[in-house]
Amino acid sequence: MHFFILCDSLMQPIIVVPFASEIHGKEYYANVLEVFRKHFGRYGIDFHSGIITSFEEAESLGKKYQEFLPIALVLTGGTSNLVFRFATSGSIDKLFIMAHSEHNSLASAISARAKLEREGIVAGLYWCEEYYSLDCETAVDKVMSVARSVAQVVGSKVAIVADRDKGEVEETFESRFDATVDIIPLEQFASMMNVASGDKVREIVLEIEKSFEFEASKQALERVARMFLAFEELVKKGYNAISIDCFPFILKYGITPCIPLSLLNSKGTVATCEADLQAALGMMLARALTKKSGWIGNAVSFKSDRAMLAHCTIALDLLKGKATAMQHFETSAPYAIVGEVESNVVTLVSIDRDFSVLFMERGKVVKSGLLTYGACRMQMVIEFDTPIEVVPRYAPANHHVVLVGDWIEELRDIAYMLNMDAVMYSELIV
Repeated sequence: MHFFILCDSLMQPIIVVPFASEIHGKEYYANVLEVFRKHFGRYGIDFHSGIITSFEEAESLGKKYQEFLPIALVLTGGTSNLVFRFATSGSIDKLFIMAHSEHNSLASAISARAKLEREGIVAGLYWCEEYYSLDCETAVDKVMSVARSVAQVVGSKVAIVADRDKGEVEETFESRFDATVDIIPLEQFASMMNVASGDKVREIVLEIEKSFEFEASKQALERVARMFLAFEELVKKGYNAISIDCFPFILKYGITPCIPLSLLNSKGTVATCEADLQAALGMMLARALTKKSGWIGNAVSFKSDRAMLAHCTIALDLLKGKATAMQHFETSAPYAIVGEVESNVVTLVSIDRDFSVLFMERGKVVKSGLLTYGACRMQMVIEFDTPIEVVPRYAPANHHVVLVGDWIEELRDIAYMLNMDAVMYSELIV
């Protein structure tokens, strides 16, 4: 079985850099550091080997770690200028600050954050009360969720399978996130499908047959398997996310990418349809935050406190039973994917074309599966705590990404770190 779990090698590297003032006593802050090592150690994150106590060290290490996403661990007070010198010497444009409530740690962290923001450096501040407490573990969990999400986006590589040149959305994504977007022509992708070995094709066909119930002919499974293996080759080239311009591909080659995309997402690779970079960003955040796939939905209806979304595919790791493969809604081509999801709390996300605003709202899935034949086959009804009928007037895009869980606070922080605004639909309604 083939697995492509997202790994740290595809992310901007994260480093924890400790800062302290010698006035507070080495024995004290060395002890605090060891406790934080245990908190962060659950994530396998690298630590700088020493503790920065001088401007010379701060300047030198700022330059050393300028390609990293640093977490400045403020062990004591008297360190705000050290953190400032570290960031400005390395031309670091964003960093996180972790502090606690003893020995003026939080006071210095606030000063550092204010100085950095005045220089145009984005600084995300997190803190806890007792550094040895469960409260501190929770604070570290939050900073790591946000940091890993940001690291997944900044410097990312995205492949789009499409017959067109790079457009304004792709160029904006590249410039805002220091990212790379490559366009792979359909004919080149089809050639990658054709060179897959027969043994590998048969292996993937067997996996598909085990993973899906079929309400459509299985005659197209070999071609679907070849498409999956072509996507696999792109994954091996180090792309953080892959997308495909579906309808031109379906019309030219007679099959949909729905099963390959479902499998890829289930195995940890962010893979999206309709060459939608905005939705791809939402799916990248879903993977980083939830450790599961997100789901892209078309807006179908918004009435009272309920919304219906629908799409042609869904990742297997979101379903509570076996997935069903059937004819695609618009084209009747093989295949669309249908299944039922748990009635979980979810967060709805949609992102504008400039990647400057992230709209969101929390709700709960109340129905899912094939609920009507007048929309794409995979459907969800989500109930909200507030009337949702105005969403079509404010939504920055048709596609909304569904994240399992309540991630409103983390998404606010991620948006800040990515220089985006975060807006809840319920705030607009008020």
